[in-house]
Amino acid sequence: MPVLLSLLFITVVQFCLSGLSWAADAPVFGTFALYEVDKDWKDLPMEERQKGGEEAKALLEAFTSQVTVDGYWTYGLTTESHFLLRLHSAELKTNQQLLTQLRSTRLGRHLDLEYTISGVTKGLNYAPDFPDLLQQLKGAKYEGDPSTYAIMIPIRKNAEWWNLSKEDRVALMKEHTIPTVAYLKTVKRKLYHSTGISDVDFLTIFETNNLVDFNDLVIALRMVREDIFNVQLGEPTIIGTLKSWNDIVDLLVK
Repeated sequence: MPVLLSLLFITVVQFCLSGLSWAADAPVFGTFALYEVDKDWKDLPMEERQKGGEEAKALLEAFTSQVTVDGYWTYGLTTESHFLLRLHSAELKTNQQLLTQLRSTRLGRHLDLEYTISGVTKGLNYAPDFPDLLQQLKGAKYEGDPSTYAIMIPIRKNAEWWNLSKEDRVALMKEHTIPTVAYLKTVKRKLYHSTGISDVDFLTIFETNNLVDFNDLVIALRMVREDIFNVQLGEPTIIGTLKSWNDIVDLLVK
C-alpha cells in the first residue's frame, strides 16, 4: 500500500455532520474502515447488484440518528481498496454494529475489510498553553470550493516522547504548529487520539483541493524537531476523493 509522509496536526473544530451534532468538548469515536470489493461481485447479474446496493443504502439510512458516515472513493489512489468509510458516533460499539450489519447485506458479503482503525476526539492537549497561536488557529477559515481529496494518516510516537516533560512537549508542539498557520485556508484537518484503542497514538484526516499545498505542509512539518519522535508515519496512508455513501454504492453497482 503506498505511503505518504505523515504528521500530527493541531485541530480546533466542532462536529456538526449529517444531522448529528456534538459539543466541541464531547468525546466522539471515529472509525475508519477501508474496503475492497471481491471479484465475484462484478459477475453477479445487474439486478442482483442493484438489490445489494439498495439494501446497503437502506442500512446506513437506518443508522442516521446514531452514526454519521463520510465516504471516500480510494480505487486507483490507494492500492487493495475501493473505498474508505469514516464513522462518527457517541459510542464505539455503535460503529461496530453498523459495520457488522453492513457485512450481512448482499453487497457486504462481497466486501473485504482490508484495514480498520479507531480513535476518539478529546480536548486540546497543548494549544491552550500558547493562546496567541491558538487564536490564529480558531480564527482561520477554509476557503474555496468544497474539498476534493481526503488523506488519512496514522501516527505513533516513541516512548521518549511520552517521557518528556509537559513543558518540553508544549514547546515542541508550538514549533510544530507555527508552520501550519500558512495552510489553514487550503487544508482542513481533524485529529483523533488512539493510544490504547489502536496500535497508533493519533489519527489525522485532511481534506483539501490543493495537494501541492498539502505536500508543502507535510514537508514543512518534517523539518521540525517534533518529527524525530515519530516511529510510524502512515503505513498505511489512505488517499481518496470525497463521495457520499450513495455515490460509492452507485459506482460499485455499475
